[in-house]
Amino acid sequence: MPVVSIVTCTYNRGALLKEAIASVLSQTYQDFEYIIVDDGSDDNTKSVVASFGDKRIQYMFHPRTGGHLSRLRNFADRFCQGRYIAYIDSDDLWEPNKLERQILAMEASPQIGFSCTDILTFNDTGVLRPSLYGKQGSYTGNVFELMMQNELIICHTTLVIRRNCLLQVGPMDESLHSGDHDRVFFLSRFFDALIVLEPLVRVRKHPGNSTGSNALSLRLLQEHHQTLKKLSEQQLITASAYRQAMALTSYSFGMQAMQLKEWAVARGYFRQCLSNQVLHLKSWYRFLSLLAK
Repeated sequence: MPVVSIVTCTYNRGALLKEAIASVLSQTYQDFEYIIVDDGSDDNTKSVVASFGDKRIQYMFHPRTGGHLSRLRNFADRFCQGRYIAYIDSDDLWEPNKLERQILAMEASPQIGFSCTDILTFNDTGVLRPSLYGKQGSYTGNVFELMMQNELIICHTTLVIRRNCLLQVGPMDESLHSGDHDRVFFLSRFFDALIVLEPLVRVRKHPGNSTGSNALSLRLLQEHHQTLKKLSEQQLITASAYRQAMALTSYSFGMQAMQLKEWAVARGYFRQCLSNQVLHLKSWYRFLSLLAK
């Protein structure tokens, strides 16, 4: 059995996928299987995968879902046999020591349920942002409160998750298009995290990115609140903690919606903040200032 199962979900990214696969096969840690789920591509994706001739790679064609990542990742997870599951997007690149750093640390600390790393973002012209976190070293511990306040960004393409922990929280919620944030949220409720504060993943920005639209940004904010509601309904957080988190994040989301010039959405979030914390003066100011927009 391999120690690690690596998963990539892809659609019509043959050229970029080739680079992603090469970065996986170049890892200093080599005890893995690599599952590539093709979401109905009609380009050369299958032949690109076959060109590597590596028996650890399993190519799986899935009827087109329209990029429904929760469904695709649940499909892939059923075939994973490793003690750990790692994910890499088909347009991103791993640094050679990425997997080794995370696996060795997790093997040494059984209380760690999942780990992630910092990222570097780049495009065809060069580096756009050398770091997401802007810190060095590493952190081990519980990050649930940070997740509650939406103060920790975890990029799915950096994740390594202990499979028995994944089985405890269950599959991705397929009512969510991108259920990775929701699943990490639940993992953080029960298990410690390791955050490697070093950009061991290079995240590519390009015209085909699925993460650049206002609609997606707003959907991710909505899904954060859906997760908070699920945690409350399952009595995994108290009613007061739920109200506090809803107030704090609603104000933050309202400010983000204003930056996107989504005035109606922003008003809705400030109203939601006030419904949970009526004396939130900043929300009153923002809400009233938007009434004319």
